[in-house]
Amino acid sequence: MKELLKKIWLKAKFVYDLYPVLIAAVVIFSYYLLTSFNLFKHHGQRQSFLDFVMDFDSLFFLWLAAAALLQVQKLRRAHRQEQEHRHTMERVLDRQQIYSLLISDITSLLQDNVNNPLAVISVTTQEIRRRFEKDVEIMRWLDRIDGAMNRIHHTIRDLQAYEAQKLVESSSEIRKMEAAPHPF
Repeated sequence: MKELLKKIWLKAKFVYDLYPVLIAAVVIFSYYLLTSFNLFKHHGQRQSFLDFVMDFDSLFFLWLAAAALLQVQKLRRAHRQEQEHRHTMERVLDRQQIYSLLISDITSLLQDNVNNPLAVISVTTQEIRRRFEKDVEIMRWLDRIDGAMNRIHHTIRDLQAYEAQKLVESSSEIRKMEAAPHPF
């Protein structure tokens, strides 16, 4: 029984959210239908123009109340859309912070654990080149070492560029969301 009432309530709320003008018109029409029956009035009794105006004097107030209700409904919808937009922006900003932290962590890891040993290897190979510049076989081995170090260096740079690109994509997503027209 409780679930049935809940389903009826949700459907009524959906109709109310979708067609608030229609609901207001039905309520106003029903009110005037009920108030137009005067069971205590005699058939032969005549009414003046003022009597007709007095019968419908609350019509203006009901339409004002309906207009106010529609404005409240519009404000509620705009507020809900603004909250959804803010929630989406917060998720994007959180993702951007995660990318930023990831970039800084990877950069520091690469600086400490990869770039520093590569620098030591590079200095050592330059010293060996100076000492054994006439030995062709050693020079060939040193060229292979330099080529491998360059590949590692380029891979690290590409990885850092990829992470930076993720950060830029996240920022561009924020700019797109901000550029989108808001209904409020």
